[in-house]
Amino acid sequence: MNVAASKGTRTIEPLKGPFDLALRVPGSKSLSNRALILAALADGESRLEGVLRSDDTDATMEALRVLGAAVQQDDDTITIGGIERFQPDRGSIDMGAGGTPARFMLALASFTEAPVVLDGTPRLRQRPMAGLIDMLGELGASIEPLGRPGHLPVRLHPGDMTGGRLRLQPQASSQFISAIMLIAPRLKGGVELIFDGPPTSAPYIRLTISELKAWGIEVQAIEDADRQLKSIKVHEAVIGPQDRRIPADASSALYWAALATICNRSRVQLKGLHPADGQPDHQAIAALGRIGLDLEVSEDQVTCTNTGGHQGWGDLDASGMPDGAMALAIVAACASEPTRLTGLETLRVKECDRVAALHDELRKSGITVEIVGDDLVIRPPTGEQPTTTPSVIETYDDHRMAMAFAILGLRQGGLSIEDPDCVTKSYPGFWDDLARVEASASGGDTR
Repeated sequence: MNVAASKGTRTIEPLKGPFDLALRVPGSKSLSNRALILAALADGESRLEGVLRSDDTDATMEALRVLGAAVQQDDDTITIGGIERFQPDRGSIDMGAGGTPARFMLALASFTEAPVVLDGTPRLRQRPMAGLIDMLGELGASIEPLGRPGHLPVRLHPGDMTGGRLRLQPQASSQFISAIMLIAPRLKGGVELIFDGPPTSAPYIRLTISELKAWGIEVQAIEDADRQLKSIKVHEAVIGPQDRRIPADASSALYWAALATICNRSRVQLKGLHPADGQPDHQAIAALGRIGLDLEVSEDQVTCTNTGGHQGWGDLDASGMPDGAMALAIVAACASEPTRLTGLETLRVKECDRVAALHDELRKSGITVEIVGDDLVIRPPTGEQPTTTPSVIETYDDHRMAMAFAILGLRQGGLSIEDPDCVTKSYPGFWDDLARVEASASGGDTR
């Protein structure tokens, strides 16, 4: 039996009319994971408010406990006592399906004072780790492969970690670089990264720079004339404990901004968003503004208003907002003109091959789509909206596939989402918020 099908499906009906409501999405997954690692490395007790509670962040917190951190949870407020001695209280750490938590934890666990195994789901075992393992090895980590080289599972042994200079080719994931940057303050002399070519997903590296600075860590970044990162120096430092509030997740908010874009006369107020906080998917929300969505930015929210219709982008480079590419593809599928989404190389090695998954499931939904290299060329139907026979959308255990196609279903109907609970990886309350949107479109109570 198909595993996804055994987990059930959720049928999405088209909205009955325009919607108008306010939503507060959960805290940023990217910033939550970065702050949790830095809190574990801090000298003292940190208090983090607004932390995303999801499969990924819960796996991170459990791993921190195994390594010796004192972690207390009160809903989305997390108190963490920094790790004094990296002495695992058991022999293995299960990171589930999370690529970011696994890579950050691989770096952090390199400080271990006793052997510990790092592992995860079958899909996580397929995701690349080789570049990060190589970098950690240059810094003195002792990492033993227990399966396919360059992948989980691995056993980490006590090593002789120290800082230094790393010269890097473009990596399979920016998470490799962020992982090294996060542990760099704990290494003697810090770490200097020299880039031989533009680094992958640079906005996420800049997000890590911003978070390190928020914790009082000195970081120097050198750019060329085109604002491409050439080098980063993260200085050795004693990290002081912090009280931090994590802003709302731009990637989660993007789905509702996308829905407003494709639903005439609709409006959503996205509470807790701070476009200046560096999350890459603020760029994706801004991209919606370039094709017809009216965006009003205030101190603590972004209001998205549909004033009627939207065009395609023509060509849109999504390399700086890879997580947002899923929602942008849905908007492109409902536009009045074709769009070519470029810069999708890293989507091949996410929770699934997202380029292939988008292609296959959009075609099921009645959309004409073509893969050209790693680009997606999306040609929307010529009518008001596509007409489709009922389709079951495979999610490939990918939270962003489920949420993206749920948004499409609200526009056109006829879609059922396999394994809807996979959204717990990043947005456990997604279906509750979707129900509020449905209630608003039906004139009901949205509380």
